[in-house]
Amino acid sequence: MSDKLYEEKVIKYQGARHYLIKMEGEEHFKHHRYDAPAIVPLKKDSPWKKSYYLGGIEYTEETFKEIMSEREGLPWYKQSGPKTNRF
Repeated sequence: MSDKLYEEKVIKYQGARHYLIKMEGEEHFKHHRYDAPAIVPLKKDSPWKKSYYLGGIEYTEETFKEIMSEREGLPWYKQSGPKTNRF
């Protein structure tokens, strides 16, 4: 059994950077990015526009920011560690 819960991938396609994620047990990648747009155009003539996705669902910028501001707790990369005495 695999220890991976998900797999991330960043690709460049048609003048834009696409952030993708595939959850364990799923067959296809979906657009997903917690901290910024999941599609970022790199050129002005790119057919893609800046888009916000969570788990493959597209959100407007305002809705995305509202969802992110309502989250509680620490992000996974800011785990609280044990307190140590510093001298």
